[in-house]
Amino acid sequence: MSGHMLLAWSARDERAEPRLRRKILDELARHRGQLERLDRLLDDHRDPDHPVRGVAVVDRTDPGDPADQALAAVRDATVRTLARHGPPRPVALMLDGHGAQHVRMGAQLYGTEPEFTRWMDHVFAAFGAHGDVLRADWLAEHPVIPVDAAERGQPLLFALGHALARTVESWGVRPAALVGHSVGELAAAAVAGVIDPADAASLLAARASAYADAVPGGLLAVAAPAGQLTEFLDGDVCVGVVNGPHQTMLAGTEEGLDSVAPRLKAAGYTAIRARIPLPFHSPLLAPLAEASQAALARTVLRPPGTDIYSTITARRLRPEEATDPAFWSAQVCRPVLFGPALDALLSERDVLLIEAGPGRMLTNLARRHPAVVEGRSAVVALLPQRQGGPGADRRALLDGAAACWLEGHPLDWRAVSVRGGVSHSGRGPGAVPPTGDSRDVPA
Repeated sequence: MSGHMLLAWSARDERAEPRLRRKILDELARHRGQLERLDRLLDDHRDPDHPVRGVAVVDRTDPGDPADQALAAVRDATVRTLARHGPPRPVALMLDGHGAQHVRMGAQLYGTEPEFTRWMDHVFAAFGAHGDVLRADWLAEHPVIPVDAAERGQPLLFALGHALARTVESWGVRPAALVGHSVGELAAAAVAGVIDPADAASLLAARASAYADAVPGGLLAVAAPAGQLTEFLDGDVCVGVVNGPHQTMLAGTEEGLDSVAPRLKAAGYTAIRARIPLPFHSPLLAPLAEASQAALARTVLRPPGTDIYSTITARRLRPEEATDPAFWSAQVCRPVLFGPALDALLSERDVLLIEAGPGRMLTNLARRHPAVVEGRSAVVALLPQRQGGPGADRRALLDGAAACWLEGHPLDWRAVSVRGGVSHSGRGPGAVPPTGDSRDVPA
């Protein structure tokens, strides 16, 4: 076993935990570097009914002595005592949209995390022959079609969010709620059972074929409330995304955005162009909605099995909406109300938010929410902010599992700890180290 490893334990009370941790340290010192042996020992010390829980993530990719690193990690472990009454806060998944993408996002997990790999391959297979090309561009340091292109970024964001959500479920953690940003709402629909992943792939393929005829344009992130930007709106520019009280994105044609950007600057607003090539979530993409409607007419849609807080309506998705093809086809030309949807979720329940997507964009938005600032809810991300060195994706994923354990959720440790030996059509994650960047303006 190589890479990062999550060590976790639980104790009856706060007096027993230091004794148990001393036992763990003694075992580490006695069998230096044999973390698999220690993991087997910990199987007897992960009682889900014990309220004092500890975790340590050991980095086995560092060139230093792995035994010394493990000893230091356990000494500095995070320990939390659970509340004596009541269940843990439920998990709510946030799924990313266009703008969060970057080269090789999550690719280090492919071929090493079985459930993740299985679901990525499932979606790639649904794209038919095009799926092999999609997979190859995802794993490449220099993809043939840039990941920022809608025909690349959107299918990959869908596949990645869906696969990460299924990975969390494989740990034994069933999300109580889902909130998806843009194409992330389609991934949420697949996780909730509204649409089969293969049918979602067909929908994305139908959209891709219509991108070439779409009006050129994009989105502009503005640090201001949507209500303050009315004077900058016209037929070529509209509000496309509301991420928070002071985080709005304007969608428009190239000419419209070129015209409004200097006016915003002159008025004292900070505006940044997002890495999105089309005016998504504006009426300008009505023809794209028509193409989506045709694909959805052949699709079976079901009521959600898990609550979806829709970023189209900023409330819980209703069964009649979930099963309406027109509701989903109109998504590409209606504003994304992520901030209001998150408000609705966090006003109804206290949760552990988990961002199931590339980077920390939705995590950063959630951290500013009063419910998280005041500690009623919490947030963690499953992937790094940007591409990192070897093992960075695995480390972030284990941080997510650790957060679930410390929250009080029982975990299937076989699913959390398993490494390697994954069968996925003979395709591996490649050996090219990742590089690149992304911008914190999700749409």
